[in-house]
Amino acid sequence: MNGLIRAELLKARASRATWILAALAPPLCVAWAGLMVFLMGLEGGMPLDAQIENVYSMAQQAYVVTLLLGVLGMAGENRHQTITWQFLVTPGRSRVVTAKLAAYGIVGLLVATVSALVTLVAGLVTLTLAGHPAWSPGVPAVLLGSALGVALYGLLGVALGALIRNQVAAVAVALVWFMYADYLLVSFLPDLGRWLPTGAARALSGMPLRTGELLPAWAGGMLFAGYVAVIVLAARALTLRRDIT
Repeated sequence: MNGLIRAELLKARASRATWILAALAPPLCVAWAGLMVFLMGLEGGMPLDAQIENVYSMAQQAYVVTLLLGVLGMAGENRHQTITWQFLVTPGRSRVVTAKLAAYGIVGLLVATVSALVTLVAGLVTLTLAGHPAWSPGVPAVLLGSALGVALYGLLGVALGALIRNQVAAVAVALVWFMYADYLLVSFLPDLGRWLPTGAARALSGMPLRTGELLPAWAGGMLFAGYVAVIVLAARALTLRRDIT
């Protein structure tokens, strides 16, 4: 199994898309953090500590990168028909899926860690320059929750790539649902949205809402991990049963 994971990591490292997407994650988080600093004081009367934590919670915006990396890493095998050779070389399909999940979990954690550290620095600098307090007691938990959520999105991407084997369709579903549909439900229908995957992930990252409330961070983390686990198990079961030709 260790050899399979190393092989998957080698394939990820050899892909140009991996490096391009990974390089986009930190500046994306910095841009969002800067926007939150610019909007401070306009967030519907939110407490100051919540607004400060909202800046650092932008580390979770790297989720779109790890989600896409997972989708491309799995669905790309079907697009290029390399999945057939993969299963022939390693007859145990479950081992291949497990190796994919482990590899992109590691990649996702690396991207999440770098993004969280860069967001920490960006938050300290921009808040200070803007004349706002640069720290609150909840910031460490926010950064940790954001990093965990971003890493879990990598596993979710692999599972989606296994469920939806067409790469274009898998990317479209991932982006449309997790960047727009689910996100809008969280923002405009918080009583419903807090129970959806995006709402649970946002709760884990400590991101507050201007209207309504998300779940506590621990509950959001458990719920989001549960969503990921269910989708992963469904993808694994389907991969073990269906024809790959």
